[in-house]
Amino acid sequence: MSTLYELQNIEQHYDGKKVLNIDSLCLEENKIIGFFGPNGSGKSTLFSLLSFIDKPSSGTLHFNGIDNKHINQETKQNIVMVPQNPYLLKRTVYENVAFGLKLRKDTVDVEQRVEEALILVGLDSTFKHRKWSQLSGGEAQRVALAARLILKPKVLILDEPTSGVDTNSAQLIKEAILSAKQKYNTTIFISSHDHNWLNHICDKRVALFQGNLVESGSVNLLFSPWEKSAEGNLVKVFIDGQRLVIPDSYSKKRDSVVMINSDDIEICRENCDGMKNENTLIGEVCSIHQQHIGDELLIEFSIGGISFNSKLTREQMQKESLLPGDKVHVNIDVSGVCWI
Repeated sequence: MSTLYELQNIEQHYDGKKVLNIDSLCLEENKIIGFFGPNGSGKSTLFSLLSFIDKPSSGTLHFNGIDNKHINQETKQNIVMVPQNPYLLKRTVYENVAFGLKLRKDTVDVEQRVEEALILVGLDSTFKHRKWSQLSGGEAQRVALAARLILKPKVLILDEPTSGVDTNSAQLIKEAILSAKQKYNTTIFISSHDHNWLNHICDKRVALFQGNLVESGSVNLLFSPWEKSAEGNLVKVFIDGQRLVIPDSYSKKRDSVVMINSDDIEICRENCDGMKNENTLIGEVCSIHQQHIGDELLIEFSIGGISFNSKLTREQMQKESLLPGDKVHVNIDVSGVCWI
């Protein structure tokens, strides 16, 4: 899979404050990539760079091998974004969806293309006659998405696409995103606080915290439900009865999501007495992948049906002789987890 974006030593400053700091990040084409992180983590800032709305304060950003300083207008038009609160023209749905084509003076089969775009986001073709003021929040979001999909973009950036929409609209948005990837080979970047929704659609995940890249591609997320320990801390109880206690989490809500860096997970197959303790869990290896950068291998394993990722060097891999289906002992360092 070829690299579409390559970022090196990126920094972004606003009012003298560093808000984004990324040493290295590669984003492959024709992937759905989810961006995680709490408010203020730098997701929107990163999106402004990936869409070429802003230029980085320092560092290099390449798109298809071309430096961002030399990206032409035609290329930029193939990168479109739907903001969290998309603006609709005070006109009909048809005029909103067709607006981008008219700006580009693309007048071929406009009506048919509008209807196809509406159907793609789960709206009947007759919906084109509706006025902007007659739309619910979910409908407005899907009309905004249709207005971008009609352009068949190379890159589609979605900032909180399911924020404030109903469950049906969230599902239809998901289906439209998957269709765009398949029909147009569109690369899609999504930021969402609906982590369950996002987790089910992504090919890859990128996590940001306080402007820094926590991990690319191997972030571990633990979702609700949580139980409470006698001390009031959150406890993840897996379906096989195993338990993971998160210390100092008594102030967190039961619907919280915890992010665990893959570097904070240690696995062992044999001769594990030296690493085992009362908190050691048992997992099963699912798959083993070569990392895109470096010499480490990404080990995917499951605990009670929940997937995790850890990393091993080739030397460690040979020592452990891991294969899919192997049982492993797992230690998770939860002392420095990030809550999102």
